Amino acid sequence: MTRDERQVLRAAATVALNATRLHSGMHRVADWQLQTSNSFRRIGTHGDGDVLCAVMHPSDRQPDLLAPRGVLDYIVAAQPRIVLELIDRLDAAEQMLSRLAEVEIRLDETDRKFREAQILAEQLRAVAKGVVT
Repeated sequence: MTRDERQVLRAAATVALNATRLHSGMHRVADWQLQTSNSFRRIGTHGDGDVLCAVMHPSDRQPDLLAPRGVLDYIVAAQPRIVLELIDRLDAAEQMLSRLAEVEIRLDETDRKFREAQILAEQLRAVAKGVVT
């Protein structure tokens, strides 16, 4: 996923989120749901297809999609390829963090052992100094 693709997805998601919230009259964000009734499927937040629904276009009576401004751009920007790549990157980042935590634990243990060795070396010098004098 390129930086440009991320920016397009972020911008489209922000516009779609705000448009959905404004269209539905909600101040907080509600999850989108697939809604069905009377064999009519739509996507909405309240059971009314306020995010995306099918309509007959008034000018030519052909099927069309009705959505608040930005929603269709978001759907196109959230290509399955993009979503899968985001998930792959998140998985990789989580694995790196897990490995980093393991390394940090080993470094802490190594540091502890090094401090113990320093103390033992000081004690040995003190003992050796006492034997020599």
